[in-house]
Amino acid sequence: MAQNSLSETSSNSASVWPAILDVIKQNINIRSFNTWFAPVSLVEHNEKQLMLEVPNRFFSEWIENHYNTLLQNAVTQVLGDSKKIVFSVKNNDTAPESPYGAQDWAAPSSKPGTVTTPNNPQAEYVFSTRINERYLFENFIIGDNNKFASAAAQAVGDAPGRTNYNPLIIYGRTGLGKTHLIQAIGNHARQHNPDIKVYYASSETFTSHFISAIQKNKVAEFSAFYRSCDILLIDDIQFFSNKGKTQEEFFHTFNDLHQNGKQIVLTSDRPINELNALEERLISRFKWGLVVDIQPPDFETRLAILRRKCDESELDIPEDVLEYLAVNLVDNVRELEGALTKIMAQVTFTAAEPTIELARGIVTEIARPDQNILNIDTIVQYCAKVFEVSADQIRAKTRKKNIVEARKVAMYLSKELTRHSLVTIGLHFGGRDHSTVIHALESVNERMATEPTYRNKLESMKKHLEYNR
Repeated sequence: MAQNSLSETSSNSASVWPAILDVIKQNINIRSFNTWFAPVSLVEHNEKQLMLEVPNRFFSEWIENHYNTLLQNAVTQVLGDSKKIVFSVKNNDTAPESPYGAQDWAAPSSKPGTVTTPNNPQAEYVFSTRINERYLFENFIIGDNNKFASAAAQAVGDAPGRTNYNPLIIYGRTGLGKTHLIQAIGNHARQHNPDIKVYYASSETFTSHFISAIQKNKVAEFSAFYRSCDILLIDDIQFFSNKGKTQEEFFHTFNDLHQNGKQIVLTSDRPINELNALEERLISRFKWGLVVDIQPPDFETRLAILRRKCDESELDIPEDVLEYLAVNLVDNVRELEGALTKIMAQVTFTAAEPTIELARGIVTEIARPDQNILNIDTIVQYCAKVFEVSADQIRAKTRKKNIVEARKVAMYLSKELTRHSLVTIGLHFGGRDHSTVIHALESVNERMATEPTYRNKLESMKKHLEYNR
């Protein structure tokens, strides 16, 4: 009987998606439902598949990565069997990718954003930016580590090709926001001039497009496509190293764009004078413009990044959890945001409490600690063992004498054996402020100065930690 009811539902297109949504709504919190499913609509369904329309690619990626099982189960419950689920992006300018970006051979048209190929004037490339629309100046967190790079990027976005910053080269380690910043340039420029032709590619994408063009005898079309850009954004130019033919093609593309007043923006994971396997003629041209760096963010900037992400998701994560992440993930913004995303997923999908313990487990999964560098958690665990208490007791607010003593020693050893600031050390001990750490250090130093046995014990503990890193 139930199967007949399901068949009747599937026969009525208008009722299929609402029925699926009803099932989903029963198995997810309302905030997540309104965020990820309310904006989605069913545009087509048949015996084999359902096509869902989403506002942008980020929606489809998020649903596939986080809600695929939930969605498939809901479809099966309503329609009686599983279907292939495909996504289409609601009217935007991002077309499916093929060689050279979004390539499409079509009849001539006068619409902007097309490139006529020299070998076939009747054929065109349909121009696609390949830019992520989420990368904006407005949601880029500015700190002392990146304020110069951000200001230069905004100047280029305001007046592409019309500043002295051509090319603009931004360098820094992986995960610090270089890709966000250069794509923000493209998005900003397009907001002010929708007809401007912006193209983003990694150096590896440029290389693979070039190789494909050679194989298909379409190098002229390839060159025409890249040299038609008003703004060309190339990520990770260090991967041009030891690729002689690709470097030569990029050299000519660079010259053509620069001579025609077009904007070039590049990123690298190192300063340009360390790109040893790049041709000198390329290096010299890179020096024509402005080279700026992005450094790892300081604690305040890391915390601001996490707060912004919480605001965007409308999830309340306790401040001490955010501070724990900001203290322990210091070198890579991508890892920092990834850790918070994992916490949000646990809270959303399993109703877990967003606690320090949850954060600690996720940081352990993500971080890649150097085995030769001591961390505060290791010191706390060791002190807990020596003083016969638990690590949680050391971090807690309790004032029991033996626990207070263990806490003071752990703070002292953390100061002696790590490079963390007093503020950071305090955060590791239940969010205590730096004045508490100072008091602990003074207390330990006073006892060491007057009690040889105490001093010998702490020196022995210190040596143990140093030798057993």
